Amino acid sequence: MNLELEIEIVRARFRESRCHHVVLPELVTEDRAAPMRAHVDEIGFEPFYEPDRGRYEINRGLAAPELFEELRELVASIVGHPVQVGPAHWLRLRHRDYSLIKGDAKTRVADGEHVEVTLDFSARATGQAEIVYTDGGQAWVVVQDPGSVAIVERDTWMYRYERYLDHRVADGSIYRLRLALL
Repeated sequence: MNLELEIEIVRARFRESRCHHVVLPELVTEDRAAPMRAHVDEIGFEPFYEPDRGRYEINRGLAAPELFEELRELVASIVGHPVQVGPAHWLRLRHRDYSLIKGDAKTRVADGEHVEVTLDFSARATGQAEIVYTDGGQAWVVVQDPGSVAIVERDTWMYRYERYLDHRVADGSIYRLRLALL
């Protein structure tokens, strides 16, 4: 199958629901993800904990221009219009971590219409920390899948939360890059 046809198929999947979204599995290999985890771990995270908003670790300052540009080009080809790189943050979630709708409402990557890209660069699947998007009428789940990229068209009326990581995650960590494309 040629690349142009594949993009057309993904573009159609992205547009088929009322809330435009698509998840691209296995887009980032472990050979690429492992150095990303090591780098962001070296730079470090700040803990965030407000019980009614969430508990996780976050890095708002790390820039990765080449990766951001690669994601921007991919997303532009799927959404069918130009997009610009906006704010980004890196997350690490572990046992007992979560993020609630109230937290998303107060600290989302960007306000207003934008495309939100979530790249999971975790070492392994945990079966937890699914991302749930909702507009109040529909909800859908993005499973935690290492190497996947979720592309979601967001507006002020769409919210997101990330489910709690219980004891079964053990010492595992979930790593995510969340990038807004404006």
